[in-house]
Amino acid sequence: MVKDPEPRKFLIDLLKDAHFGEFVVPYFQRDFEWTPGMVKDLLVSIVQDYFTGLLLFWELDPDAIKSEKWDALEGTEPAKDPSLAVLDGQQRLASLHYAIYGPDMKFPTRESYYSFYLDLGKYLNGDYDESISYGYASSYVPLDKIKSDRDQWIEKGVVPLRILSDRAYVDSSEFMEWMVGYAKKLAKDSQDADEYKLLFGVRDAVYKILNHQFLTHTLTKDRELDDICGIFAATNQKGMKLSTFDLMNAFLYPKGIELRKEWEKLDNDKLKQTDTSANEYLLKLISLYKQDYCSSKYIFYLIPGKKIKKKEDDKITETVLIKTQGEFTELWNSACKYAGIALERIMNVGQNDFGAVKTDYIPNTTIIPVMGALMLSYEKAYKSSVPEDTFNKMLTKWYWSAVISKDYSGSSDSVMSEDYRAIAEWFKTMNTPAIPRIAKVSDKFINSLNLKEYKKGSTIYNCLLCSIALNKAEDFYTTRTLDTGSFKEGNINDHHIFPTKAEGYAPEKTKQFSATHDIILNRTLLLDSTNQSILNSRPSVYLKTVKDKLDGDETKLKALMEKHLISSKALDCMSNDDYDGFIEERETTMKEKLLDLRK
Repeated sequence: MVKDPEPRKFLIDLLKDAHFGEFVVPYFQRDFEWTPGMVKDLLVSIVQDYFTGLLLFWELDPDAIKSEKWDALEGTEPAKDPSLAVLDGQQRLASLHYAIYGPDMKFPTRESYYSFYLDLGKYLNGDYDESISYGYASSYVPLDKIKSDRDQWIEKGVVPLRILSDRAYVDSSEFMEWMVGYAKKLAKDSQDADEYKLLFGVRDAVYKILNHQFLTHTLTKDRELDDICGIFAATNQKGMKLSTFDLMNAFLYPKGIELRKEWEKLDNDKLKQTDTSANEYLLKLISLYKQDYCSSKYIFYLIPGKKIKKKEDDKITETVLIKTQGEFTELWNSACKYAGIALERIMNVGQNDFGAVKTDYIPNTTIIPVMGALMLSYEKAYKSSVPEDTFNKMLTKWYWSAVISKDYSGSSDSVMSEDYRAIAEWFKTMNTPAIPRIAKVSDKFINSLNLKEYKKGSTIYNCLLCSIALNKAEDFYTTRTLDTGSFKEGNINDHHIFPTKAEGYAPEKTKQFSATHDIILNRTLLLDSTNQSILNSRPSVYLKTVKDKLDGDETKLKALMEKHLISSKALDCMSNDDYDGFIEERETTMKEKLLDLRK
């Protein structure tokens, strides 16, 4: 079953095959994920002649070639008839191809063009960990330009690794002149007259990379696809482990489901940008809806035709949760739809919405699959028996309780499952206090919160920013409502009320300022342009401008500030630059808001 005529292959030969499109990546593979630092670490291992792992390939048969169920290796174009699919080693091969062949493209996970170098001085001194370096540029540098700058590279004592892609050039007398130049420079710098010895050292450094060997293993084309996907999943649990989504992508592929392609073609950029795990959230949504649980163990039960054991009435029974490809696809499409609906509610400011006017302000993205699954369940099973208004009131109460509880801030699979099961029961009983998160977040719980602890990005910080947006807060200078319907997303941000760069604060009124100026009590939503206008001004100064823009109307000023959860008493503190008094008063107002949210 195993075809393995060449168990070891030279790096430069592997990269030549990669460059000419002989290697492809099956659709069940994950995307390229490495960073430039990881490429450097691999190259450091190569110059030390360390073992760099097995490369696992799968021989393509003619039918597989015709089906084109693959992507090109990152940075290459597939040949007309590619010969091998990469099962394990995609990240290494693509990284080394980028570093040595230097395709005209930005580094896949960056916005710049990267180049990698071998520092000969450090290599010859045995400082291998620092012998590989990299730099980046905003534009692409052709190989001919690198060659023409030979004298500069010799002066720096570094070899641009892209030179190695031109094997004929590396073996030429012209490149030998490079190496002689390096040897002379190194001898001069180290006062070592043995240029001949250094020349051999330079050659050794270059050819150590060219002649590095990878252990390879090729599976023959007669292996079944199920078998291939299982091998892929098993081998890729080493090193940078596959996510649950990546594994499901591999397991579903033999069932005719190209999960990664389904995710890529999903027309919802906002959902994709919420979290790096957003694709996995869709699987969690399906799992909650189908079986009340959403940990990885349960997600694997979603594979069509997979037999699982369930205990019912003290008896173990065997069942299939999802029977067909079509059933899974229908559930996937429903998950995409209802996750999108949930996200829209979280990010808008209308009735029954939750006010996260930017993705950065979503208190907990892990709430999305729970809310989406609840909406799907309501639509499919309970819409006729539970009034929509009743459902929305419960959902709102649960959402804010879940956020304020902070239980969704860490690893939350168990919390998500617990809440979904509790609300599934609520559909039958309408017993709202029985929902754990709602029961937990009492008046006492909220009043015990120390709002001086919460800085940018924390759950409570974002929760209160959302509440300000829901208050229809208006910008200090323009008085335009700060919501998703009025401005492009980037124009609204969270800014200081007592600016950190302002001068002239009285020490006796700002004792807590240095330790707490970044907390939610000193932040609100403003347009960036307004923040720039007040950047170096104390509140007592910029409030005069705000009031002038309101025609000097004190009542309008108080109404404007109240929408920002700034009471009249807190406004007085701003007028007197009394930071300590301001945050004490605003904490009271904000806690009152939290109490109101979860009613």
